[in-house]
This record gives sequence, structure tokens and C-alpha cells, in this order.
Amino acid sequence: MEGIKSLITGMEPGVGAAVIAFIGVIISIIISAIISLVVSRRSSYIIAVTAERSKWIDKLRENIADLLGTCGAVHNTGDDRTSDAARARREKLDRLIALITMQLNPKGSVERNMVGLLVLFPKRAEDPKEDYRGLEKAFVRHSQFLLKDEWERVKFEAMGCLSKPRWYWKECTRKKDYQKFCKGAEALLNTTHS
Repeated sequence: MEGIKSLITGMEPGVGAAVIAFIGVIISIIISAIISLVVSRRSSYIIAVTAERSKWIDKLRENIADLLGTCGAVHNTGDDRTSDAARARREKLDRLIALITMQLNPKGSVERNMVGLLVLFPKRAEDPKEDYRGLEKAFVRHSQFLLKDEWERVKFEAMGCLSKPRWYWKECTRKKDYQKFCKGAEALLNTTHS
């Protein structure tokens, strides 16, 4: 360090200033390159994760709609359980339940509640005495909470640091709203899974 200091102080004033400016430019280029690398890697990550999460959200939404449409068809057929069409609808129903279950995170509270309700669909859809429409309504509401939360996570991943505190506030509000919904009878969480 002393050698560099004595080298610069021993130079003519114009040359010393030029050397210092040159060193400053080199340091600036290195810092800019590092920042550019970090920003581009973050952008690539955000684009990839956001795109995949958006695809997953759309596919889950599509599968839920398909499940509810199939359950509605099973429910509206009444006593027809033995025809080829009825068996095909039941197979599709079972497949969609398995598919949606695999798409859900087993550790998430909303997802666990949804899986708990999914197992009720075959019996409630097939038995006209069961409250199928209540189950359908509860499942849609749980799904809405999940899909909204996932969409907010997509936005969170893409936003800057200054916007994140507001996001956390909204996240707390969404969680409280979901907990309030779960305490109500319309959530059907106290239903036995028989």
C-alpha cells in the first residue's frame, strides 16, 4: 500500500490524477459488471419461476373446473351408476381427484383443507341425499383463497424490495380472512371424511 502511495505522490500532478482516474474507471467497470451479473441472474430466475408458477396456477384452475363439472354431471345423473357413461364419469372424477391432490402442497394449510374436501366428492356427487352443492361451494371458496395466494406470490417474486413490506401486510390480511372463513360452517372443515 505504501509503495502505491509513494508511486502516485512521486508522479507529476497530471499523471497522478490520470492514474487515479484510470483506477477509478477500472473499479467502476468491475462493480458495474458484478451488479449487472446479479441483476441478470435474478431476472432470469424471476422470469423462469414466474412463468412456471403461472402455468401451474392455470393448470390447477383448469383441473378444479373440470372436477366440478364432472362432479356436477355425476350428481345430476341421479341413480345411473352402471352405464358405461356413468362409469367413465366416475373414472374421470377419481383421476381428477388424484391429479389435483398431487398438484397441491401437502404442507400448506389451504391445500390440506382442500385435500380433506376432495375425498368427499365421490360420495356426495353420487348420493342425491348428500349436500353436494354445499361441498362444491366450500371447495370453490378454498380454491379461491389458494389461487389468490399463489398469484400474490408470483407478484411478490417479481416486485422490488420497496414494495415488499406492503405485500407482507396484505399477506397477513389474507391469512386472517382465510382463518375467519375456516371457522365458519360453510368451510366444511368439521365434516367427517367418510
